Amino acid sequence: METIQKCKKSKIRCSVIGLSAEIFICKHLCQETGGSYSVALDESHFKELLLEHGPPPPAIAEYAIANLIRMGFPQRAAEGVISICSCHKEAKVGGGYTCPRCKARICELPTECPICGLTLVSSPHLARSYHHLFPITPFDEVSLTLNNPHHMLPRTCFGCQLSLLNPGNKPSLRVACPKCKQHFCLDCDIYIHESLHNCPGCESFRHSRSVSATGE
Repeated sequence: METIQKCKKSKIRCSVIGLSAEIFICKHLCQETGGSYSVALDESHFKELLLEHGPPPPAIAEYAIANLIRMGFPQRAAEGVISICSCHKEAKVGGGYTCPRCKARICELPTECPICGLTLVSSPHLARSYHHLFPITPFDEVSLTLNNPHHMLPRTCFGCQLSLLNPGNKPSLRVACPKCKQHFCLDCDIYIHESLHNCPGCESFRHSRSVSATGE
């Protein structure tokens, strides 16, 4: 009990996944510290409970003080340019990145500039670190009815470009993004929502729109 009170005083949130019957002290620990207590019923349920702890839980409002972090988004150096790498302390040709503050050369991102200490990242790194805050909308299963003629459906998956037709040119199970209306196979649906965290259809539509706006 003393340890539980110390955890509570230190704002340590404890969660427990039990593999046997419910235990009072574990439940009491989770209740006092604001965590969650679950008991796994079988192997698949245990995996499900474990994956629920992957995304970080919401921070406690009274202790979630916002701190601004200064970051730099360096541009990739031109090929063929000779510069001294601040990481390896030697001259290298082309590639690498240039720190926007001190103009030092860095080989890879993300990292901290060895010269001025600025945190250097690329925009995709930053976007991927916050994907759990803006999850992709679940795709809708396409119903193969008379209102949706087979010849009007896309024949290939927009993601992997594999055929969405079964033997006999009959359409197979597919899903569609509710925003861009592009069709995907079930494998791409799983990959997009669990690993990629970006819809290829929406991204290509956004890219083409920005290119056309730049051209105008």
